[in-house]
Parts: sequence; structure tokens; C-alpha cells
Amino acid sequence: MDKVLIVDDDAKFLDRIREEMKKYVSQITVVTALNGAEALEVLGRERISVLVTDLDMSQMNGLELLAHMRKHRPQVPCIAMTDPKTPDVENEAVRDSVFGSIAKPFGAGELFTLIMEGLERLDEGLFWREQRHK
Repeated sequence: MDKVLIVDDDAKFLDRIREEMKKYVSQITVVTALNGAEALEVLGRERISVLVTDLDMSQMNGLELLAHMRKHRPQVPCIAMTDPKTPDVENEAVRDSVFGSIAKPFGAGELFTLIMEGLERLDEGLFWREQRHK
């Protein structure tokens, strides 16, 4: 089963999204981390199929985490969670490191659709080719 790592420093948000994503338990397993540093620990011990990360976090922000993923795990599709008030997703570094973004607040169904698109791209090898040719 595919594992999705969701990273956000808002514990209440993570609890809510983890609870909402339980309805998709037959298709994906969700693991969470409270910051980029904790995400690296998870990545070190678990095989992750898709990474979903907030951009504005302490202890290694989302941009640093995306840079790590691009360098060390370019085959893993990444999704950026953004605050509608912050234009971080327009940043070229973000655009080059993610295949999609989602603005908060969002529902589990919206996120699940984007995750499934990432898994489909991964299964078809599309994400890997796109990243290698950038």
C-alpha cells in the first residue's frame, strides 16, 4: 500500500486531516510529521510514495524539505500546501519541486484527488521523467 507523508507544524491541522483521510484507508496509508526535520526522520525509516508539505514551518521549512526531496528522492511526487495569503507557490524553487499545490483550507477529498494524481504519475513513470528533464 502506498504511504503518504503529510508535513505541517500545526498539530491540530494534522490531527484533522489524518482523521478525514481515514476514509481512504483502503487505498493509502497516511503518516505525519510536525516539521521538515521530523519528516526526514520518517523518510529515513519508511518508504514514502507521495510527500505533502506545508511551506511555512519551523525546524526546516517546506522549501528546504522540497530541496532535499529534489536532490535525494526526485522520484517522489511532492505537493505543496499553501496559505492563500502567501504567494510561496509562485516561487520558482517551489514550482520546480512540486507537481501540484493545494491552498488551505481544503477538504480531504480535494487532497486525496491530488495524491492519487501523484501516484498515477509515479506508476506511469511520468514524474521521474519530468523531473530529470527540468
